Amino acid sequence: MYAIALLLAYLGQILDVGYLFHFIFFAVLSMPLLGLLLSLPAMLGCRAELRCSSPRVLRGEDASWSLRLSNRFRLPVARAVYRMRVSSRMTGEVHRVRAVLRGMGAEEDRHWVLSTDHCGAVDCRVERLWVCDCLGLFALPARLPRPAALLIVPLPERPERVELPEGAGASVPLPKGKTVFGESYELRPYREGDSLRMIHWKMTAKRDELVTREPPEDTRPLPVLTFDHFGPLAQVDRALDRLAGLSLTLLEQERPHEVRWAHPETGAVRAFPVTGERDWETCLTAILSDPAPLYGHSILSQALAPGAGRPIYQIHVSGKEDPHGKT
Repeated sequence: MYAIALLLAYLGQILDVGYLFHFIFFAVLSMPLLGLLLSLPAMLGCRAELRCSSPRVLRGEDASWSLRLSNRFRLPVARAVYRMRVSSRMTGEVHRVRAVLRGMGAEEDRHWVLSTDHCGAVDCRVERLWVCDCLGLFALPARLPRPAALLIVPLPERPERVELPEGAGASVPLPKGKTVFGESYELRPYREGDSLRMIHWKMTAKRDELVTREPPEDTRPLPVLTFDHFGPLAQVDRALDRLAGLSLTLLEQERPHEVRWAHPETGAVRAFPVTGERDWETCLTAILSDPAPLYGHSILSQALAPGAGRPIYQIHVSGKEDPHGKT
């Protein structure tokens, strides 16, 4: 449109020698510089912020991204062009979104719905962001916002029972709220983070301060949960659902354990000790960040090392189903 206006003003100047067309031509000619000067504060003050609806969602729940463009000078921006990249570390899928905002006010939000059909760590980043002047003839790159990450976590599938080897201690599952120490334990002052189940209430009443029972060193076999980090995505999702349910069940029974799998591409064994919910979150983040190809190295072909000087008891979690529908 500006090119057409400039061409008409130029033709008018050629065909008419009056001062009016000279004035119109030079006014049209100076419009880009004037528009840039008027738009420059808004262009330099444009800021972007990338957010996700929640840093952690269960598989199948609703999730979305939002890009918030604002201006610290509270001035409108005529036009903004940006390109986003959304990628899943686990599935390897990459989606790019390009959008144009016109007539943006002092603040503007754009939202995109994210598919959460499969587990994984999803990264979203803005690869390019340009703001234009009021005529759309000049563009300046704006500061890119920080990338945002989202974890799509599995749906825990609780096991009906957990088989432990002979001499592994009390049969499981234990009654809810019960902890078995036997007669051998030591008393010590309460420390922040101790479970309420470990408090010795009789000694607490006598000493008028919280007293905690210190269990003896655990000599039972260390449960090691293993799974294969490859296969069809639906199968990997089922394996992670069962792994999450089994790990959380062991944590509720105060049974420390390890989670191990082989990196599907390199075959390196990945091992994470799990003694609490924070350890499980760290382990789950590592699981969802590794790729899950259709074929890869199996943990079953690896020789498992002992765990912290204790014998281990391997429990392999699979997402496969037999023809009769049993897992």
